Amino acid sequence: MLVWFCQAMLNLNLQHLLYFWVVAREGSITRASEVLFVTPSTISIQIKKLEGSTQQSLFNRVGRGLELTEIGRIAFQYADAMFATGQELQNFLEGRTESGPQRLEIGVTTIFPKLVTWELMEPAIGFDCHVVCREASAPKLVELLALHQLDVVFCDSPLRGSSAVKMFNRLLGESKVSIFASTQLVKEYQSNFPECLNNVPMLLPAIGTEMRRSIDAWLVSSGIVPKIAGEFEDLALLKIAGEHGLGVFPVPDIIAGEAMKHYNIERVGPMENVVERFYVATAERRIAHPIVQRIVERATGFLEA
Repeated sequence: MLVWFCQAMLNLNLQHLLYFWVVAREGSITRASEVLFVTPSTISIQIKKLEGSTQQSLFNRVGRGLELTEIGRIAFQYADAMFATGQELQNFLEGRTESGPQRLEIGVTTIFPKLVTWELMEPAIGFDCHVVCREASAPKLVELLALHQLDVVFCDSPLRGSSAVKMFNRLLGESKVSIFASTQLVKEYQSNFPECLNNVPMLLPAIGTEMRRSIDAWLVSSGIVPKIAGEFEDLALLKIAGEHGLGVFPVPDIIAGEAMKHYNIERVGPMENVVERFYVATAERRIAHPIVQRIVERATGFLEA
């Protein structure tokens, strides 16, 4: 087995793989040549040799640019993991001697509450850390985690990886959810709750989210048929719409106090058995980011408080 592995690694030219990886990251041979300080023709030759040795087409030409083939995308994921591991190894062997703050790439699903995101980010910001926070859909964040372009993701449901990349999800905690309304409307809905919500304008999270599924089940079990006035992927925008009186809306109890400070809203009543869950997801890596564990410890304490 070891002999076969050594022979396979000898057949895989790492310089060819490096050129392929840089072209895939930069999106063109011209930009890759500027990064690698070699001529475009040199890169083209190296990639052709890689495609020849693997007998696979890695790029399609689209106009003047290049687009990864399906095989190319998979190869890029493996190459990216290899070079990320190499960088981690170099940092480890050098005792992380680089100057300046460490860089932490955080991903957040669009439905994840912004106030919870801030609470979870605080340990990194207070640890001389350069934080980069990206918001995107769960599939996009899975892709970025797999490519090691993110260190950690905050999400409301576990992320699913592929056969090539393992995802690790940890449930940090959960929060009950209540119905809120603007201070102008709240008195209209506080009596005979929740029956008073029938035919009332309601703002809801987007379909497909865990909170929405939980809320829909609660509405059915409670016999409530609201008038859906809006659906939002961004809960911050949902609360702004609620503050302006467009309808009643759900807010996790864990952030209710802060939400009432930031928005002119009040609590109407509890949604029994409706919960919002908070997860942290990471991809398999040889060396974990040292600040991620601090975030997990801080998050667990915050969400259990």
